[in-house]
Amino acid sequence: MDDAGPPVETSLAARLRSCKRDVLERWARRVLDDPRAVAAQRKGGPVLVDEVPRLFEDLIEALAASRRAELRAGEDAALQSAYERVEDHARLHAVQGCCIAAALRELSHLRAVLIEECAAQGISLGVREAQVLHAVVDASMWTNALEIETATRAALEDSAARLRLATQAGGVGVWDYDTVTGKLRWDDRCRQVSGVDPETDVDYELFISAIHPDDRVRVQDAVLRSQDPESGGEYSIEYRLVGLCDRIERWVCVQGRAFFDAAGRSVRMIGTVIDISDRKRAEAERLEELAFRDRFLGALSHYLRTPLTSVTLAASVLMHHGNLTPRQARSVERIAASARRMARTIEDLLDVTRSRFGGSIPIAPSPGNLHLICKGAIDELRAVQAEVPIRLDVHGSGAGQWDPERVAQMVTNLVQNAVDYADPGSAVEVAIRARGEDVLIEVHNDGPAIAPELLETLFDPWQQAPVGERTSRGRGLGLGLFIAHEIAKAHGGAIEVESKAERGTTFTARLPRGVAEARC
Repeated sequence: MDDAGPPVETSLAARLRSCKRDVLERWARRVLDDPRAVAAQRKGGPVLVDEVPRLFEDLIEALAASRRAELRAGEDAALQSAYERVEDHARLHAVQGCCIAAALRELSHLRAVLIEECAAQGISLGVREAQVLHAVVDASMWTNALEIETATRAALEDSAARLRLATQAGGVGVWDYDTVTGKLRWDDRCRQVSGVDPETDVDYELFISAIHPDDRVRVQDAVLRSQDPESGGEYSIEYRLVGLCDRIERWVCVQGRAFFDAAGRSVRMIGTVIDISDRKRAEAERLEELAFRDRFLGALSHYLRTPLTSVTLAASVLMHHGNLTPRQARSVERIAASARRMARTIEDLLDVTRSRFGGSIPIAPSPGNLHLICKGAIDELRAVQAEVPIRLDVHGSGAGQWDPERVAQMVTNLVQNAVDYADPGSAVEVAIRARGEDVLIEVHNDGPAIAPELLETLFDPWQQAPVGERTSRGRGLGLGLFIAHEIAKAHGGAIEVESKAERGTTFTARLPRGVAEARC
């Protein structure tokens, strides 16, 4: 005859289900209050929030199956099936990318809350039920950990494969240095760049021996600096390698980072190496080309000065003592003007050569009035640039130490540049004012704005960058702004530029008022 009343397992399942909401709420609070919980958990809630409700149902079924198996003298097929459902469910819903430790802590909190809730509700769990509870939670823990580990390993393998493809495509070598044992691990690309065959064992001493003797000390110093925790472990350097087997000299760019233990001792370095020999050769060829051009221009300029001086003197003599007709006088004046223009061009070329090989344009400062120097330069420009008005506005004192010829040359170049790019019918504004111990010379024109990408090279030699849709009306070599900037630097100052479509363009030369060191 059957026992009266509901089956024990039905009563147990019903009582557990009745407190399901309380269990889940207490579990969530416990997870969020855990001081070991990461910020993402505290902000977004438990990572297993979608898995735990189903696990709770699986647990109830497993407990019920356990009670039935006990009553039927060890028939535990249903219990085994319940365990399998727990594992299958955990396998399907394991949180990909989740931290294993976080998932296990959350499941541990669930176990604790279940035990506490059973005690609070007066639910008595026997030894077998307690074993089932632990087994179900343990099965979920084990399955979650296994799935997360498998997914993590797959992601790492995929990332490593992508890294290998990227480094191979980019010609990047990867190295790993054990700073404790001195053992180095080089991939195939590192060995190729260093001229080392695949069979050779690599260590720190072998690496040092592959460095060009002239670069060896510099590289060793860089490695030592990276071993200091205060350096952040950064290692970045370019140097030459001489292949140990092929004896080929190569330039390399090496980037790396050192890692430190709790005591601040370096234990490992990892990094990359790239062969930059082609770039270095191109740079050397470019520098040699520039040096040759500068030497050539310097020699040519010196050579041209002598015959040009003769032309200038002859034109002057004819102008003053030649009894010329008006037509002849105009022709001689054109000869003299052309000679002056050629002389200025030659001086510009010589200034470029001096700045390249001497470091700066030579100046000879002496006491003078900057206002008068600038006025003289502008008056000369007004005589030949009548179509564009040039206005001068001065404030404060112009007293200071300047090289009058060089400052006049700087002002002429800046104002001429403003005239060349000024809008038709507009004027060029020149203002001189004091700012502390400096004097500012501002040259402004209304015209098209200079493109931002051109501002970085505006003061480089040989630049004739278009502004708006037109280039300069002048016929210079693109040296005017470069020389003006070098003159300002020689005086201890600088030139800045601001260019906006709505406000026009303003070049501001800053010259210290104090005594500048003469450069001859």
